[in-house]
Order: sequence, then C-alpha cells, then structure tokens
Amino acid sequence: MRLRMEFHDIGAVVHYLRKVVWMVPGFTAERYADRLRALHELIGREGRFLAHGSRFLIEARKPA
Repeated sequence: MRLRMEFHDIGAVVHYLRKVVWMVPGFTAERYADRLRALHELIGREGRFLAHGSRFLIEARKPA
C-alpha cells in the first residue's frame, strides 16, 4: 500500500516525526535544524511538502 502525506507547514512535519518515532530514529528538531530550515523554505516556495510512504502487512503463523 502506498500512502500520500502532504504537509503545509514545518510544524506539522516536526510534530509528525516526533510522534512516528520509527520514521527517523532519534529525531530532534535541534539535530535536523538545517534540513528543517531548508524544508521550511521549500514549503514557502511550493506551498507544500509531498511525501509518500509504503506499508506492508506480514502475517505469520506458527505451524500446528
């Protein structure tokens, strides 16, 4: 499954990355300040940041 994520401000990106901890392990705004600033500028120019993610469902069963 492919999911579309659209962010319209950098605060939403930071909030998302703080809540979904497996996306960027060890994420802090301080550590990624330069990249977040660049992303903020991109959102200012283009009006949004569009990202895509994938999800997989893996079903495992123990043999009888």
